[in-house]
Amino acid sequence: MNKNNDIKIPDIIPELERGPLWLKEKRYASREAYNRTPLPSRSLHLWRYTDPNKFTIDREKAVDMAFNEGYDAVEKMELNHLKEGNLAALATDLGGKTINFYGIEKLTAQGIVISTLSEAVEKHHDLVERYLYRLVNSHTGKFEALNGALWNDGIFMYIPKNVTIENPIHLLRESGLANSVQFPRLLIVVGENAELTVIDEYGGGSQNENKEPSYTNGAVELFGLENSRTRYIMLQRQQPSATFYLNHRALVEKNADMLTITLAFGGALSKHNFGVILNAPGANSNMYGLLFGSDRQHFDNHTLHRHLSGQTTSNINFKVALSDKAVSAYTGLIRIDHKAKNCEAYQENRNLLLNKGTKAETIPELEILNEDVMCSHGATVGPVDLSQVFYLCSRGISHTEAVKMIVNGFVNNTIQKVPKDLQERIQTYVTERLEHI
Repeated sequence: MNKNNDIKIPDIIPELERGPLWLKEKRYASREAYNRTPLPSRSLHLWRYTDPNKFTIDREKAVDMAFNEGYDAVEKMELNHLKEGNLAALATDLGGKTINFYGIEKLTAQGIVISTLSEAVEKHHDLVERYLYRLVNSHTGKFEALNGALWNDGIFMYIPKNVTIENPIHLLRESGLANSVQFPRLLIVVGENAELTVIDEYGGGSQNENKEPSYTNGAVELFGLENSRTRYIMLQRQQPSATFYLNHRALVEKNADMLTITLAFGGALSKHNFGVILNAPGANSNMYGLLFGSDRQHFDNHTLHRHLSGQTTSNINFKVALSDKAVSAYTGLIRIDHKAKNCEAYQENRNLLLNKGTKAETIPELEILNEDVMCSHGATVGPVDLSQVFYLCSRGISHTEAVKMIVNGFVNNTIQKVPKDLQERIQTYVTERLEHI
């Protein structure tokens, strides 16, 4: 990591030369955008609470990747879920260097494509060229341009028209240890009247607080075509000294449904951007978030629902629980364009502070450019309700157990929306955090 914001991407590096001509042009355009774009100003509301210098990197100091030994345990667990029939397929991605797929034979027989991006560029170039860089590109931001230039390899999924995948596809992405740098990229296209559930899990990273951090800069582009049904679940559980940046954008077409669930537990410093664009009548998006911070973790989350078309609906419910000295900043924007009439949009952010020393900022934003809408938002920041604690204690429950019960009730609704094979692990992460309050 490096706090010198003058670091540039060199003219000639291996990543820029990967792929056919059109892809090289995209990579070089991203490089040029990154090099000419200054770091975001701290005066911008999306960077008010997080120093962008902490996301700059010096590739010359990056080391060869080594990985956390605990990775194998999670991989074995998910392979067992696959064997038991709880998953449709599993993909493992070690820093964009080694990507493996398990259980995809039945899917490919249905015309489903799940492969590395590099392979998809060769075998499905029309699809990839049509969608790659369309939502996250050199115009999206400086750090998005960095990913656009330097991603080594990624994952591509295409679900054909009228195909339903009943069980989730699980993507297990592992970051390297201290001083490692990785740029995971994901492109998903869900065809007309198709259905997909995908779990996008990010683990690994720098473990030792006394060592240099690891750096992960990810990009996700997700397209839900007409009448499709997509469920995207992101789990971020990186190690205590990891630095994590992710930009996710989804485009939802006519009468399509998009469910986005973000689960954040790990890392020292994380900035997540989740956005859904409602592009045609009948498009619907529901977004749920659960963040549980402890120690001195710093989380910065931004959500976006942009209604480009009328007769679209959206809902955001983002919950935060903080203990020790953890910090969270949440900014949620609903934008309804002037031609997007008869829309409904709701946004809620609840922050639970479990002790003194925690800090939560919440900034709900509405940009409504016409009057024919139903739109509302709400936000709260505060400690556990003492009246609830008193009621439980009066029934013979200890103060500590009462607080744990209230917190579990606070997060349970979101956990219940996660696929069943993942619910137990999420509950374990919550329980581990509650043991120290």
